[in-house]
Amino acid sequence: MGSPGAPDAAGSPFDPPSSGDCNMPLHSSLVPSALAFALAVALPTPSWAQEKPANLYIDVATHAMPGMPGLGAMGRLSGAMSGGGASYGLTQHPAMPGKFMDVALHNGRQPGRPAEQAVPHGLGLGNRIDLLPPPDRKPVHDGNDGGLGTGIADGNGTFKIRYYWGCGEATGAGQPREYSVTIRNGKMVESGRGITPRKVPGRAVTPGPDHALWPNQSTRKTVPAKASLVGQHHVTGDKVPASMQFALAGEHDFLSELKLKGDGGGENGMTLRWSGADGANGYFAHATVTSGDTIVMWSSSEDGYAGYELLDYLPESLVAKWVKARTLLAPDARECHIPKAVFAGGKAAPMVQMIAYGNDRNVVEPRPQGAAQNWKPDWAVRVRSKSTAMLMPGLGALGTEATGRSTGEEIKEEAKSGVKDAAKGLLRGLLRR
Repeated sequence: MGSPGAPDAAGSPFDPPSSGDCNMPLHSSLVPSALAFALAVALPTPSWAQEKPANLYIDVATHAMPGMPGLGAMGRLSGAMSGGGASYGLTQHPAMPGKFMDVALHNGRQPGRPAEQAVPHGLGLGNRIDLLPPPDRKPVHDGNDGGLGTGIADGNGTFKIRYYWGCGEATGAGQPREYSVTIRNGKMVESGRGITPRKVPGRAVTPGPDHALWPNQSTRKTVPAKASLVGQHHVTGDKVPASMQFALAGEHDFLSELKLKGDGGGENGMTLRWSGADGANGYFAHATVTSGDTIVMWSSSEDGYAGYELLDYLPESLVAKWVKARTLLAPDARECHIPKAVFAGGKAAPMVQMIAYGNDRNVVEPRPQGAAQNWKPDWAVRVRSKSTAMLMPGLGALGTEATGRSTGEEIKEEAKSGVKDAAKGLLRGLLRR
């Protein structure tokens, strides 16, 4: 590899481990999506990434919520809900429409020291961004139990989960799979078989004092709507390798907006249609609704139910494998019909989430001419992208009403109430061990 931004080297340190099924029960791994924007779901920095003295992680996401405007009053709401601007971790579960970017640097030679990253003008963030260690904050518990009310949240009750999967007019053989839990005086009795989640590589970064991040406490500037990563990048700082510069091309930029629409519902089923995200390697859709103490879940997977764990970044190699296995929808798919039996008889519309998977970009330091045989690269960069969309019952109307308001605090409280109400149904019965 002879120049910054050259093709990825074989055996990149960011190659993920192999994937298969894991043995984790579903009810212990689900994170209700209605509250996902408030959670930083991440795993420790992988050991394979620590092999290089300096590792840079760039995650970008484009998020859409059809029926909700991204500007005006709702733009003010986005800022209010994130404390006035962007914060690290929003690419994992974006809360509002727009583009999001997280940058994390782990410099093993000088951990937790500030650094700078020169960025292309097209990113819309100036000539550089500052990477700073996170503030030292202790977790605070406010005593709030989540406001789930009585029943299961208090340790007693029964709930059921029904699983469906696949696109089409009718459900396939063996559906639905059913699972139920009864809790009495703290004792649990399970019935049926819960679905085992698909195993996906733990590739997220948990930021700690050894990292330098953007966004950070000194700047919460949001990524503009027309932002682009295309161009040259250069990281500098105390004991950061001087050669840590690389180029990104269009195929590793932000994905375009995933324009999702849901037609029908109830007895007639629901047809999902989308315009597609340019450069996407595959798609996945998931829908959930609650009816009393029954939770109904559906996924677009054709080879058996798949869950929330797929609504996140996936390595290109795994996306290609799962498209072939029909776990994921193909890049040219533009429509999926949720069978009418799935949500028939339900009084509430389902919450639908969809993801388009982008490319990975793994760059390692180019090998200098005349380097010794035992030379090893000093730095590595991983860039990954996704585009997501959410159809959330009730918030479309909220967005319409909110545009006529002038007080940001009123919008904020109204939105929180809507999200909280939607989340209650999901949280009730999702047992967390």
